[in-house]
Amino acid sequence: MIARPPEPEGPGGVYIHIPFCSRRCTYCDFATVAGRDDAMEPYLAALHREIAELQHGAPQVIDTIFFGGGTPSRLTGSQIYDLVQAVRNRFDVLPGAEITLESNPEDLSAEAVARIRDAGVGRLTIGVQSLDPKVLREVGRGHDGDRALKAVEDARAANIGQVAVDLIAGLPGEDPGGWTATLRRLAVLRPDHFSVYLLETDKDTPLTRAMQAGRTARPEDDDLADAWEETTDYLESVGYRQYEISNFARTVPGERDRVSRHNLKYWQDLPYAGFGLGAHAYHQGERRGNRRDLDGYISDLAAGRDPVAELDRWDPVRRLEETLFMGLRLREGVDATRIGARYGLDLQESYRTVWENAEQQGLLVRSGDRIRLTRTGRLQSNAVFGALLGHLPLE
Repeated sequence: MIARPPEPEGPGGVYIHIPFCSRRCTYCDFATVAGRDDAMEPYLAALHREIAELQHGAPQVIDTIFFGGGTPSRLTGSQIYDLVQAVRNRFDVLPGAEITLESNPEDLSAEAVARIRDAGVGRLTIGVQSLDPKVLREVGRGHDGDRALKAVEDARAANIGQVAVDLIAGLPGEDPGGWTATLRRLAVLRPDHFSVYLLETDKDTPLTRAMQAGRTARPEDDDLADAWEETTDYLESVGYRQYEISNFARTVPGERDRVSRHNLKYWQDLPYAGFGLGAHAYHQGERRGNRRDLDGYISDLAAGRDPVAELDRWDPVRRLEETLFMGLRLREGVDATRIGARYGLDLQESYRTVWENAEQQGLLVRSGDRIRLTRTGRLQSNAVFGALLGHLPLE
């Protein structure tokens, strides 16, 4: 295997974390804070300093900027604009760069979307999660179904560029009929992109603790599988292409699919910088994560200290395994020859046992250099990923 990190095969991206929320959802395990709007200005000052001065190994040429949270839509238009300009001052941002901002429906009106658009954002992701009022109340969301639908309509009317929606299947109080209604009511509005995640119950969240204590029912694996199957069948039947396990892009004849170009960085072994509370980055073969306590992050930057809390040094075996299981999340799978050349290994031979076992179970297919999961394999992807992680390549 190669002794040093391979050179990136394309431009990188920048992730910016905005942790502030009006309330904390019961399923959330991200680095977020509620009731701390007093810290917004010092946080933004710290964020600007980190963007300008730190992560010197980050890729200089980028073509995506992603505002995640938390709730980035709580920023004003001028605050968003200033952060975009800070990135442009530090990095070589290519023409036509994708600039994405996550949002909550209750923050969005036609005027608010216009301000976000005018700040430079061309892709708005709306955290709908569900349209079922019982489900939304149960998990602490700040909107109802009608408000979510209106937010999508307002975003469309503002011509912001691309409009995406996020959903979570398996939330408390959800029933199959409610999930079907959510999918169909949103698809009528023709968002450009759906991200549909299955509820994770292994995170340390209030919802997981309630499930462990028996106060809230845990979703059955079969019910989650049924929701995933229904989602895939329905969205593909109305013009969306599942290009990644959880992601569906609207297809328009003669145009490029509305995929998330930023998220493709994660799945295609491309570098990205990450700024802000709890933000992660990957460049020069290293993964790093910032500290997750708000006051500590602000104090570090005020003192000129790097807020990094986790640093995973270059390890070619680990990076290769991650490249494989992240790439296999894509419907097109991975090119074994290309990735093998990047890491100095014959992937077909080195992981032969993993591939053969997965093929025998109907989870994976190989065609020439291309290795990809079957539909069943995408549903049971953790079984394949578990086989890859910790598997030492043959000598």
